[in-house]
Amino acid sequence: MKKAIAYIACLLLCTSGAAHAERTHAAHSHGFLRGHSLSFGLDTEIGVPLGNYADASSVGGGAAVTGELTLLETLSATMRVGFEAHTARDIGATSSHVHALPILFGTKYYLGPERAGVFGAFEAGTFLLMSSFTPARGASTSSTDLRFGLGAGIGFQQDRWNVRVNVHTQDVGNFGNAFMMTGGIGYEFGGV
Repeated sequence: MKKAIAYIACLLLCTSGAAHAERTHAAHSHGFLRGHSLSFGLDTEIGVPLGNYADASSVGGGAAVTGELTLLETLSATMRVGFEAHTARDIGATSSHVHALPILFGTKYYLGPERAGVFGAFEAGTFLLMSSFTPARGASTSSTDLRFGLGAGIGFQQDRWNVRVNVHTQDVGNFGNAFMMTGGIGYEFGGV
């Protein structure tokens, strides 16, 4: 856990240092966005729980509002805030599911020029996990927990559209028990 946090801190420190160095070279706009652009979009996704997580939740879907700030020609800082709803996992007469509200910050690196083609992404942030369990007999129980998670993905950007596949854990404290694989389509609808 401490190593993961240290790696994230180093990555963010390197990214911010590179962005600061790049800022001195760009002067075509004013204020906060001098030399940078900020775009907003919407991502859709289908999520499949993996391993032990599949015992508590089933396939689900969601949407996220996204923001992307260009730092360098091929590097961006990203933010995603969304909601993932999952169908119930029924085993015998018991039923359970876990919905999530992710708030993620990260980086996106484009392999090709002009912010198009293949890209890689890394994200870290919080997941508000809303769990529900209904036993065969008795009352349903539910809980809401805030967890730290992280993940990585690859995708392809074409004009305003992108396709992306991610693997992430929604709880670093239970790293192997909270894995999720997601895939989806995104659209960039505006920017400054």
